[in-house]
Amino acid sequence: MKLTAGERLVCDRVINVFETGTVKGKYGAISIYKDGPGGIRQITYGRSQTTEYGNLRQLVEMYAAAEGTYSDDFKPYVKLIGHVALVDNEPFKSLLRQAGKDDPVMWATQDKFFDSVYFAPAQKWATANGFELPLSMLVIYDSFIHSGRILDFLRSRFPEKPPVHGGDEKIWIKQYVEVRHDWLKNHKNEVLRLTIYRTKDLLREISRDNWDLKNMPVLANGTPVDDTPEKRPSVPAIPKASLQDLVPFLGDIDEADMVSDKTATETIADHFTATASSSSVQQRETVLRSLAASAGVTPAMERLINYRNQYRPTSNPRYWAVVNFDLHSAKPRMFLFDCVAGTTTALLCAHGRGSEGPKDDGYAEFFSNEDGSGCSSLGIYHCDVTYFGNHGKSLYLDGLEATNSRARLRHIVIHGADYVSPEMVAKTGRIGRSLGCPAVEEGEASKVVEALAGGSLMIIWKS
Repeated sequence: MKLTAGERLVCDRVINVFETGTVKGKYGAISIYKDGPGGIRQITYGRSQTTEYGNLRQLVEMYAAAEGTYSDDFKPYVKLIGHVALVDNEPFKSLLRQAGKDDPVMWATQDKFFDSVYFAPAQKWATANGFELPLSMLVIYDSFIHSGRILDFLRSRFPEKPPVHGGDEKIWIKQYVEVRHDWLKNHKNEVLRLTIYRTKDLLREISRDNWDLKNMPVLANGTPVDDTPEKRPSVPAIPKASLQDLVPFLGDIDEADMVSDKTATETIADHFTATASSSSVQQRETVLRSLAASAGVTPAMERLINYRNQYRPTSNPRYWAVVNFDLHSAKPRMFLFDCVAGTTTALLCAHGRGSEGPKDDGYAEFFSNEDGSGCSSLGIYHCDVTYFGNHGKSLYLDGLEATNSRARLRHIVIHGADYVSPEMVAKTGRIGRSLGCPAVEEGEASKVVEALAGGSLMIIWKS
């Protein structure tokens, strides 16, 4: 089971709405339900909601090890989660909310966690059982998120076999959703009965014959979902002298999060109101400038820093990246900067085939923001959500300038590619070209994706 970037985006967005009511998902969301062992109350947390007596301990453990802002604060709680009730522990819940609200490390950790604990197992199950259609993946992923797996007792309630055993994929999916719908509709637990909107929405997409998830929008609990870039609000006019500067990419801001406890409603700020101490920001800027000077990309780094300071002053990511298309494709020209460790990693990086000049000599000469151009797009990008596609784990890129604003629409992503390798350089004197994506070596892709995901900035640059 493989999905395109757009298909994966639709799946993620639908699940985000199902779980926390927003297309982006609320990383700091907390709900309290009486669905723990023996019907006790428990915390449910995060973008796709994991539970106190389920996998919350694993998520917090991953974050505590990831050098996030609140890692040390979380460490005393790791051994307690799932063993000692924390549902009424206000300091712990406050830490969860705060980390999800303002720490990019928590956002990246959650993306990695929900990918590995829910999406990857769902994708593996779908592949093993012969499912191939994007809507099938959405159905299976939703079952893994909502119930932890494909429920065996529900599978026994309908006759169709899975495709791997000769069954019809569409019939199996329809029958599974129908019996799951009846199960939720009549469940003794009121909380689960209230989630019947999930199966209603899935049955509607089946009735629309939307198996390729191309019939947009998909309605998720009343919220329209599609695979296009997020809408951007208008911004003040930029003075003529700085028209070459950046037009900020600002997503919709969700100002409140409701805790689903019968006796309490709590409000939290959205995770994009990130806070970072000015001293920490300045220290990292000093490191970044030093690393960039050593790599010969000082002007590019200054643009990144200026953008952050002007439009996202509370953002303080650990990893930054510069792609220097002044360099030949045979040379490492993606520079990944770690401003905590003070290190630079130089990587081979492809440009789009449409960016080749008339000499076809391994240099990127032409750039475009147009879909179908096959060109690379210059400018600053926000590195956010990951997905698993035809090239393995990949990273969505959101263009922040007029020169790259259609990156999501064009499905411009960071991914690994076999045509990016030292062997290709030795054979042809250059690496291969992409359709506009800054593709890297297959063996390096996961490291780059994991480093940049969740809020880092990257610039594709040519002087």
